[in-house]
Amino acid sequence: MPDSSRSAALQAALQFVTVSDIPSAHKITLIEVLTQTMRDIETAELNRRALAQASAEWQDHEISLLKTFLQDRLAKSWQHADECLMQVAAQLHRDPRSVREKATQLGLGASVDYRFAKAMQQGRGE
Repeated sequence: MPDSSRSAALQAALQFVTVSDIPSAHKITLIEVLTQTMRDIETAELNRRALAQASAEWQDHEISLLKTFLQDRLAKSWQHADECLMQVAAQLHRDPRSVREKATQLGLGASVDYRFAKAMQQGRGE
């Protein structure tokens, strides 16, 4: 049973048990079991997402592509920075925020963030 239908079934079962006329001792136990099962499913999903995030470490070929794409580029405006960021994020199949962070770590932030480009231009006296 897929997670969404399983969650829906557990929620429906919990609602059924809550309004049913079964003895209270059994009702409490069933409610606890259903609630704990729902929590376990949610915890498993959170763990799965955390694992996926951890496995999203940057690979050498991704870093090379990022460096190659951004090398010698300087954002000319906010729009230009965003376009450049979105283009490289699409090529890497990564979240733009993580691409911006990685570019900044690599010293290429001026290519994808106009604040850095503007500060760099002011530093040069342009």
